[in-house]
Amino acid sequence: MTIAEAKQVRIVDFLAQLGHHAQHIKSEQYWYFSPLRNERTPSFKVNDRINEWYDFGEATGGDLVELTKNICRTDSVSEALAYIERLVNGASLPRTRMPTAPPRPVEAEMKDVIVIPLRHHALFSYLQSRLIDADIGRMYCKEVHYELRGRHYFALAFGNISGGYEVRNAYYKGCLNNKDISLIRHLTEETQENVCVFEGFMDFLSYMTLKLAGDRTVCLAIPCDYLVMNSVNNLKKTLARLQEYSVIHCYLDNDLAGQRTTETIAGMYDGRVSDESCHYAEYKDLNDYLRGKKR
Repeated sequence: MTIAEAKQVRIVDFLAQLGHHAQHIKSEQYWYFSPLRNERTPSFKVNDRINEWYDFGEATGGDLVELTKNICRTDSVSEALAYIERLVNGASLPRTRMPTAPPRPVEAEMKDVIVIPLRHHALFSYLQSRLIDADIGRMYCKEVHYELRGRHYFALAFGNISGGYEVRNAYYKGCLNNKDISLIRHLTEETQENVCVFEGFMDFLSYMTLKLAGDRTVCLAIPCDYLVMNSVNNLKKTLARLQEYSVIHCYLDNDLAGQRTTETIAGMYDGRVSDESCHYAEYKDLNDYLRGKKR
């Protein structure tokens, strides 16, 4: 069996043959108790659309070959391939899984992209609909204009450390150029002892709006740096950057992915992590807290 053939075996079928079955399934995301260790809550996810896995408890993931190497506790690709082949043959599992070709990203079709200071009234109206302070939006966001399929569009743009932008308006959410974390330092050339971690930039803007309004339930009264993950898929990059800090305040979403991410950060930086989501436990995220929109 070749690596290409192994990657076409459906991970969900492979795990089922080993006796592992999903505890939750939502939008082609299969959540399992990790096959790599004992745990009480499922933190192992399989994305069935792209046939890849991610273990939030170990902050690692990949394709079926990488999974098998972990299960067999070997670094040998040939041993992993032999194990997969034996299982596939013995269980009459389909040798190939028709992979779903990922759709071409909309960003690839964008033309004449320009980024300018935030000034469009419609974007300020969008921020207002999320109760984000206009001056906070102006301070941390820019405005991107682009042409797509013959029509002109514009959106908020929030920069990351790789020169890319998270892009959002009322109808679209995506990323221009490189996907990465965003880091906003309290002082340009100095790292603070404390850092606040957010899943998305709208939560960061919500926090800054609450801080401006004097909220002391959620916001800290000490100097902090701010890290925006821009996706829980940026967990590895986040973990690497967090080693700089003595105290890590997690303001992640009150859902399974947010909880698992916080647990993973706490697992790596034991004793240095404070889960701040308890202060808005009745809300899905910080923006819902800002808007008073309970779950």
